Amino acid sequence: MPHLLPLSLLSRRPGRIRPELGPLQAALERLGNPQLAFSSVLVVGTNGKGSTAAMLSSLLRAHGVRVGLTTSPHLVSVTERLRIDGEDISGAELERHLRRLDEFPDLTFFETLTAAAFLAFADVGVQVAVLEAGMGGTWDATRTAESALAGITNVGSDHRAWLGETARERARDKGGPLRTADLAVLGPQMQADLVPELGAPDAVKAASLVGLELVGGDRVGVSWDGCRVEVEPPLAGEHQLGNLHLALALARGAEKLEMAPPLEPRLVAAGLAEIRWPGRLSTVRIGGREIVVDGAHNLESAEALATFLGDTPNRYSLLFSCLADKPVRAMARVLRPVVAEVVLVELSDDRAMPMEELAAAFPGAIRCQNVEAALQRLPDPVVAAGSLRLVGRLLALAAEGGTE
Repeated sequence: MPHLLPLSLLSRRPGRIRPELGPLQAALERLGNPQLAFSSVLVVGTNGKGSTAAMLSSLLRAHGVRVGLTTSPHLVSVTERLRIDGEDISGAELERHLRRLDEFPDLTFFETLTAAAFLAFADVGVQVAVLEAGMGGTWDATRTAESALAGITNVGSDHRAWLGETARERARDKGGPLRTADLAVLGPQMQADLVPELGAPDAVKAASLVGLELVGGDRVGVSWDGCRVEVEPPLAGEHQLGNLHLALALARGAEKLEMAPPLEPRLVAAGLAEIRWPGRLSTVRIGGREIVVDGAHNLESAEALATFLGDTPNRYSLLFSCLADKPVRAMARVLRPVVAEVVLVELSDDRAMPMEELAAAFPGAIRCQNVEAALQRLPDPVVAAGSLRLVGRLLALAAEGGTE
């Protein structure tokens, strides 16, 4: 079964958003500012933040750095959000740190988990914390760490109500951490026309720190300062190459800021080989079948998934659901032409998109009451997408050994 929320989180509504840092900063100050006890790297953007952060964490660990990693959302267990040296924090340890935050009942769900991560990282003495921003950049809770190194993946169309209706407005918000960092790095998928809006004229391109090129087959060549290594990309999909490039560049940035030792070719290869990042074009086994699961949850990530599916020799069937604030019709327009059958389910979430709206976006799709029934209706091969919550349900089902 999915991991239940610790008691300390049950009263904090996950969807609550507060566009200011003051309350969290005040709480952290009373706790002794644990977020300043280590160096940190902040990854912002719309898509690819988590993948970039996971790859960077693995690269630093391979070079002997003690690393804390915080990402969001979780797929099955809330403990996934806090990792120390590649391992999820234990439920008992998370609860211990959350209890210290009970005296701050007004903190949001995300603020509380971010503060708990800072407490956990300071408690065990991590050297570098790799932080994935939750939403935007200017007032995201992760900003309280005052990260000296920051990177951005791209600027997409998510969260317009909070970050701005135009891409320029959203870029200005996401540029906040880059403006205050000692070193800011632009991922190769960052749109050139929006770079001026970031307000970080000294930001450098990933390519100025690390070279990355396809060398045929399933390998890429990585080069820096006279060093070179060929590796297999750790995550599937052409879009992940840009995230890999940014992660490598941030690892070089950590070296330049004396957060980490110089990169070594054999350790780069070893670090990338260790990466496990479920739910991003990964495969789970359910009832003897292999199901591809991808957390594509907005238009840009749906387009990346469509590109991947269009390049595969087999035509996949699609299991789809999403939250109510997603552009489902636009996502359907890019996904429907590259899949065979479509089966829809409604998520068990108070922010789920109703079945009627899902069905209107995918005319002729099969409707099912739950994931188990949907899998019974879908012929192989199957890809599930539209929401990380859907991915989480499938991962939990795989762990339970369901739908035999």
